[in-house]
Parts: sequence; structure tokens; C-alpha cells
Amino acid sequence: MIYARVSLDAAGEGRSVDRQLEAGRQLCELRGWTVVEERIDNSISASTGKERPAWKSVLAMVEAREVDLIVAWHIDRMTRSMLDLEELILLAVDAGVGVATASGDLDLTTDVGRMVARILAAVARAEVERKGARQKLANVARAAEGDVHFGGVRPFGYENDRVTIIPKEADAIRKAAVDVLAGKPLAQVAREWSDDGLVSSRAEIGWEKGKRKPKAGWSARGVKNVLVNPRYAGIRVYNGDEVGTGVWDKILELEDYLALVQLLVDPDRKKGENAGRNGRKPQSLVTGIGRCQKCGETVRAASNRGELTYSCRMSHVHTNREYVDTRVHGEMIDRLSRSDALALLAPSGHTEADEAKADIEKAQAKLNQLAKLLATDLMTDEQFITATAATREKLKKAEAVLIKAGTGALTVGLDLGTPKVKKQWLDLPLERQRKLVEALLEVTLIPRGRKRRDPTPLEEQVMIEDRKVEVEAE
Repeated sequence: MIYARVSLDAAGEGRSVDRQLEAGRQLCELRGWTVVEERIDNSISASTGKERPAWKSVLAMVEAREVDLIVAWHIDRMTRSMLDLEELILLAVDAGVGVATASGDLDLTTDVGRMVARILAAVARAEVERKGARQKLANVARAAEGDVHFGGVRPFGYENDRVTIIPKEADAIRKAAVDVLAGKPLAQVAREWSDDGLVSSRAEIGWEKGKRKPKAGWSARGVKNVLVNPRYAGIRVYNGDEVGTGVWDKILELEDYLALVQLLVDPDRKKGENAGRNGRKPQSLVTGIGRCQKCGETVRAASNRGELTYSCRMSHVHTNREYVDTRVHGEMIDRLSRSDALALLAPSGHTEADEAKADIEKAQAKLNQLAKLLATDLMTDEQFITATAATREKLKKAEAVLIKAGTGALTVGLDLGTPKVKKQWLDLPLERQRKLVEALLEVTLIPRGRKRRDPTPLEEQVMIEDRKVEVEAE
């Protein structure tokens, strides 16, 4: 019985196993042995625990006493695991089967032969571990330098080289980012992508293998996975950690990506979505935002003698709803049109956004530098791990500042400080308008007064002020 195995046949040509088989045949011809079977495990490692069908059949033939001798290139072609070796030894002793290799015969029925086999297996195992450590170190260094990862299917938006952008797919991702941050449901984006004939990479793979025709069917989860993938912001990730800047062109701006992560990965998001299914979402602009001057409770949409109003639970106020909404819309357009609109949304100072971006660039450059030091053996593994952990912590803090500075979901798609913002504001979904109102304004409703003949004027029943935001201490 001749057995051959190679761990990786990248070209798929089987040349390595062919050479092993030929060497085995020559050895058998030289010794006068008759070859009854040949078994091959191609591109399967002996040290990963992955099942090797051919080797399994060899052991079955030994157990059935169908062979007298196993011929291989080297003992490590049969096993690099001490456990597997002991199994082979037991079978060889029980069946009286010998092992011959191009590097010398092994008689597993003797104590000396078993000792030699165990030494060879231990050496092979040590080589596997050294190779794994070297490979892991090389992977970390390449990732930190931003090299492309070629595992799995191609990322949506990029060609198979993982670098070249596909314009149609990239445009769809950018539009989806703006739409989702503006309040559009992920399910609606998924329908739009499907209607436009956009096909996910996994669907393409299934089609190429002949499993099914590619189907342009996207789900909300699929769209979300694309929008929160750091690759699209040019971020290289290794084992879940940001390790540097990718060598490919980004599709999304960093602040848009961070805003999407904040919006879509927020742990309270699902809770809010479920609550929306079980109860009605607010259908008016200041429900739950405006407050009654007398009791301090938030107001809700109601009606009073046929008039649509905002009222508190204690009925202290019954303010005309259309008038309140008109006033609030006007105040919001006024504030968003101002040159200091971003500063209003970032009370700690709008310059922090630029400072945070600079800190992020420095952190990513530092990660790249650390990777080069590691690759050139100017830094130990322990030093690299400690330094990168500290740098990633700075990176996360800078990203948090960028989000808090007001350049996230609240401002995407709004040309702040320009006349364009008026139409943009009116076109926003109600949910996003409400978030902006809550971020910028304090709306107080004042009771009309008890005298019906001389009520408080309508304009005096609504008081709107800038929201006082307390900046958290560091």
C-alpha cells in the first residue's frame, strides 16, 4: 500500500503527490514488493484534525489484514499528531504491518522502531507549531500594513482583487448610507438594491458553482452588514481589531461610517424597534419633546373640541398643533441655516471634529509604523501587542469624540449654514426631524388662561429656547 499526502496544493495540479507516488513505486520495485493499492489525500493537512479519507481507508485495510506494508515518502506524510501515531503503532503491532519510507524503514513492532517513529513525529509536530507561529506573525504584520485579505467572497462594491471599486455598487452603498442616516428603513434599501438588480457576492458564488441562478435578493440584515463593515471606510481589521489603514480606496467617509455604526449597532436600537411594533410611533413633531409649563410633563397629540392640539396628561395646556409645528419648523430652519449650526450640535466646540480626525490619522499611521517595526524584527511580539493595544484605545476615543462632535447621523445630508438646508429640513423623515428638534430646542407650552373672552394670545402660548446641553466632564 502506497500512501501520499500534501498539505496544500495551491495550483490544484497534484504534482507533489505524483512525485511521492513515483518514489514509492520505485522503492517497491527495488525491494520486490507488490503494490496492491495507492491512496492519496491532496491538499489536506495532517495536523489540523481535518478528516483524511484516504488515510482512513489505509487504516481500515491494515485492520482488515489486507496489506503487509505501508509505503510513504516520510513518516510526517502519514501523521504529525502523537495521538494518530499511537493509533498507527497499535494497529501495526496487532496486524504485524511494517512502515517503509524514502528516508528509511520503520519497524513499529519493535521498541526501537517505535522510539524512532515517536521522535520523528515530535520533530514534525514542533515544526508545525513553529510554522504556525511564523504564519500568525506574518499575518499580523501584513494586516497592520493594510494589505488586502483574500479569504471568503469578494466584498460587495469591489472587484475580486479587493481593491478596484465597482462604481455601480459603490454608488449604491453611498446612497444607502445617506438614506439610512436620514431615517430610511434597511428593508426599503434592500428592496431598492434588489429592484436595481444588484447581486450579493454570496449569490454570485452560488451561481458560479452551478447551484442556482444569481438572485438579486437583499435582506435588511445583508444591507446592515455592508454599511457597518469597516472596510468601506478604509479600515483594516484583523481578528476583530482595527489595525491600520487599508491599501484600497474607501467608499464611505469615516464620519459617515461611524454614524452608521452608532445608529445600527446601538444596543438600544432593537429594543426601540420592538417597542415600535408593540406601540404607535409618534406621528407629530413635538410629542414627547415639548413640555407643559405648569406641570413639566411632556405633551402628546390630542384634540380639544374638534381642534388638533398638544396637551399634557393633566390637561393644563391645549395648544393648537399646527401653530406649534409651524413655529418649530421655522426655528429649526433658522438655526440650521446659521453659520454656527455645527457648533450648536457640538456644544463642546465644533473644532473638536477636526482634531478628532487628525488624532485618528495619527493613530492609524502609528499602527502602520508598528507593523513595519515588527516585520523588520525591530520590535518583539510583546512590545507590538502592548503598543498596538494602547494605540487602538486612542483610536476609539478619537472616534467617540468625532461622533459626539455632531458630525454623525444628525447632520449627514444637510448643507448646514446654507439656504439649501430649508428644503432639506422639510424633506427629512419625521423621525429624524424629531431627533434634531430634541437636540437643539426646548419647547414649552403655556396654558391659555381661564378667561375664554380674553385668552392668552396664541403666540404667547409657545416658548422656544436653545436647548442647554451639559458637556460631560472628562
